[in-house]
Amino acid sequence: MKILIVAATWEEIKPLEKHLLILDEQGKLATHAIEICITGIGGILTAYHLGKILPLENWDIALQLGIGGSFKKDCEIGETVNVTTEIFADLGAEDDEDFIDVFEMKLLDENKFPFQNKILENKTIIESPAIDGFKKARGISVNKVHGNEKSIALITKKYSPDVESMEGASFFYCCKMASTSFLQLRTISNYVEKRNKANWDIPLAINNLNVAAIKLIEDLISK
Repeated sequence: MKILIVAATWEEIKPLEKHLLILDEQGKLATHAIEICITGIGGILTAYHLGKILPLENWDIALQLGIGGSFKKDCEIGETVNVTTEIFADLGAEDDEDFIDVFEMKLLDENKFPFQNKILENKTIIESPAIDGFKKARGISVNKVHGNEKSIALITKKYSPDVESMEGASFFYCCKMASTSFLQLRTISNYVEKRNKANWDIPLAINNLNVAAIKLIEDLISK
């Protein structure tokens, strides 16, 4: 199996990298190829690096791992979710106090592949008990993460998202355009609210993200 692991930063997947080295020493990766791609923060950097690496191999699956914020309090901090839909949520124009996205501006066709009703949807089917254990979530991707009560209310009303990141939609777009099976796992580090880092728990999110990723990868390579 050829697996591409995609993350914005090394810090988010360091425990996984160490575990993969152990699996390799044990000979458990002898018939598998696992590549790690660190893209950097944001959609532009993600798209650039994926545009270079996706054509190099016939990947069985691309797995994006990261932490992010949750709009919903029923997603606990430290919980890992399977993001199944993504939207470019700040691509458009301001109209006074309103936001008009590129589809409403008629600059993009909301149903032209890979979009469907503005949405990028992951239709990859992966048979894995590990995946079945993750709650499905709706994601939005932005260049500027939300930290203002008014803007949070507006974006929530417009898209009804569960989670927010800066790279997810670009990952979805690139994988769908390259016809590559993919999965995005994101672990909640904070709630999307007026910025207060005292309420964040990044170490917990990174730990739980890597526990989930290790379980998933071990499941995939055992088949």
